[in-house]
Amino acid sequence: MITERLLLTLWVGSLCAIGYIAVPLAFANLGDITLAGDYASKLFSAVNFLGLGCGAVLIITKLIQYKFNVKHLWRFWLLVLMVIMTLVFSFYLQPQIAEIKQLNWQTDQKLIEQFSLLHTISKNLYLILSLFGLVLVVSTDKQIQLIKAS
Repeated sequence: MITERLLLTLWVGSLCAIGYIAVPLAFANLGDITLAGDYASKLFSAVNFLGLGCGAVLIITKLIQYKFNVKHLWRFWLLVLMVIMTLVFSFYLQPQIAEIKQLNWQTDQKLIEQFSLLHTISKNLYLILSLFGLVLVVSTDKQIQLIKAS
């Protein structure tokens, strides 16, 4: 389905563009780590909301397309997992990181460790989300049929 491919490409392309190009460039060129971090947070929020929108449309489309008979569609469940991961990123990890940034965290060892842990979880979650998205972009729901050579 062409709409599915376009939505997946938009979502995964934005994940890659933001996470692996725009944010690293912000940290490399803005000079102020706090400014770069705030900018990165806004970029991640934007890509997360884009992902939630695309993911919701993709899930609803699959439910309709397969008349709710999706229990054996691995791509459907991977989409659901990606949306859940995006929700965790958007509504738990990012707010927790932002809350720590509001405190005098750079002088408190406990807050530094908490920030580091949340940041590491976020980076790994983002990488997994990107890889899952790439798998969806290059795959289809059609079952592969082996052609026997006669």
